[in-house]
Amino acid sequence: MKFEYDVIVVGAGHAGCEAAVAAARLGVSTLLITPDLNRVAQMSCNPAVGGIAKGQIVREIDALGGWMGIVADKTAIQFRMLNRKKGPAVWSPRVQSDRTRFSDEWRRILDSTQGLELLQDTVTRLIIKPSDGGDKPYVIGGVQTALGMSFTAKKVILTAGTFLGGLMHFGKRQIAGGRIAEPSSEGLTEQLAAIGFETGRMKTGTPARISGKSIDFSLCERQDGEDPNPAEGPEAALPPRRDPHKFSYLPEVNRELKVRGCYITHTSPEVHQVLNDNLADSPLYNGQIKSIGPRYCPSIETKIVTFADKDNHQLFLEPEGETTDEYYINGFSSSLPWEVQLEALQKIPALRDVHFYRPGYAIEYDYFPPTQLTHDLQTRLVDGLYFAGQVNGTTGYEEAAAQGLMAGINAARSCRGETPIVLRRDQAYIGVLIDDLVTKGVDEPYRMFTSRAEYRILLRQDDADMRLTPIGYEIGLADEHRYAVMNRKRELRDSLIEFLEKEKVAASEDINVWLENHATSSLTAGTRMADLLRRPQLSLAMLTEISPRLCKRVGKLPYDLRDEILESVEILVKYEGYIRRERELADKMVRLEGVRLSPDFDYDSVKALSIEARQKLSRQRPQTLGEASRISGVSPADVSILMMILGR
Repeated sequence: MKFEYDVIVVGAGHAGCEAAVAAARLGVSTLLITPDLNRVAQMSCNPAVGGIAKGQIVREIDALGGWMGIVADKTAIQFRMLNRKKGPAVWSPRVQSDRTRFSDEWRRILDSTQGLELLQDTVTRLIIKPSDGGDKPYVIGGVQTALGMSFTAKKVILTAGTFLGGLMHFGKRQIAGGRIAEPSSEGLTEQLAAIGFETGRMKTGTPARISGKSIDFSLCERQDGEDPNPAEGPEAALPPRRDPHKFSYLPEVNRELKVRGCYITHTSPEVHQVLNDNLADSPLYNGQIKSIGPRYCPSIETKIVTFADKDNHQLFLEPEGETTDEYYINGFSSSLPWEVQLEALQKIPALRDVHFYRPGYAIEYDYFPPTQLTHDLQTRLVDGLYFAGQVNGTTGYEEAAAQGLMAGINAARSCRGETPIVLRRDQAYIGVLIDDLVTKGVDEPYRMFTSRAEYRILLRQDDADMRLTPIGYEIGLADEHRYAVMNRKRELRDSLIEFLEKEKVAASEDINVWLENHATSSLTAGTRMADLLRRPQLSLAMLTEISPRLCKRVGKLPYDLRDEILESVEILVKYEGYIRRERELADKMVRLEGVRLSPDFDYDSVKALSIEARQKLSRQRPQTLGEASRISGVSPADVSILMMILGR
């Protein structure tokens, strides 16, 4: 056993797992320490991966060479593409997962990763030493554990989730812990606060888990996922088509578990009455909890108070796995006493005989405002110390995994004397996420939405591989096979687009009848197929009906990439103008990112800047003019003043 490592990762949640595997695969010796190796990558809340904007993040993680997408695919029991009725810029994949198998698959990956060692223990103290002349006052040296072990390291990544000072609330009952049946971690927050870190408290919650045997499904509405497109006609003789409904861009990665349905039911005025009558026992309303919870995932108590005019709220009953009897009540997070939760749920006809596996609860925990980080997720105070996940004030498995991946990459690159990888806002949702955290900070648990990305037409879920796999390949995280798959897909996609731009459809009576039957105008002259495809009424699949040459080309596409290629081609052709315009806007902002700001620039001396701008620029020390422009409180006028000064 060795006690010296390049990188030590503290915590094996979604952030810690991605960080540890990324660092090890980039060739640095890595140690992952967690209190329970049987609970790695736990889905502490709902058993699902992806969703609005989160699905894009998972595809970006996969494109870079991370693992969340692969694990989600292998353990999925239902898939849905959200926002199908809207434009492709906001289409977002989501899967229901088998909670136990998700964790088991991650453990298999951790065990099989060369250069990564695991340890079941609790880190109680960081080894932090005064810096001897560096640009930061302190430098990391390693960690100490509850069992009395000491490990030295060049870099440490803290991914402690909700465990730092974790306190669970079950009504008036309070139990210290980072998750139900798991102890909290004490001491690290106090140690970091003592050397100058700002800390805060946040809150999140989770619903009750119930037995499927106690649910009357006949009183619920069944909600199924999207099934793979069946092979029809000439394709019936081909090998079975792979399931296009997945996260990973690797064609050999597919869903392996049987599909299960979800169910929808609703609360009622009777349910709301029980909850209202007991609000005095809710830690959220009796002063017991003072920290801020996630705005976009409110408790049922918050819903009935905020939306007092609503008679009911939708609840989703989601299975926790392929074979388990356990169900998750999505939409019924609560910190009320278990007796109140039980009484309220029994007022719902489908749940009149409900049996708890465990009640819902709220949890408070420590976090560190992320403006104390630089864009590589390294702390400004301690050289070599990185934060990732909920300790940065975020919420969600996907946001945590993205931060962990980038922290692992940058810690490993720093060990090797290489420059950090910082994704821009026009390159990835991951870039938006980290830039928002570092420049704007958080005043509530941060959750990613498509609306947070100003260039979301460029950040679609269908092309994350084109955007990011070249970066992953260049740094050594995406392997040769993944890079070859991406290049093959690009070549086939571009070839088909070129065909559509050149191939013409002649005006004829038959063609015009066909067009009129599809509610679009007839032709008076020959028209390129690309121009027909730009019509909102027509799709690429429809055009194969009138063009044998197109049908033949589509039929020759490799079946394992066909669906992704066709989807990509259709989006690029239909939205070409919008994509080009947004690219031009993004390029203008990239030019601001190229204007470097000196780390010792005296903002206080620039009296033309607003007082707030001077204070925030002096505290956060942006590295570029683009970064300065996104700091809350720095106005466009302040940016113009800085541009004038730099111009001189």
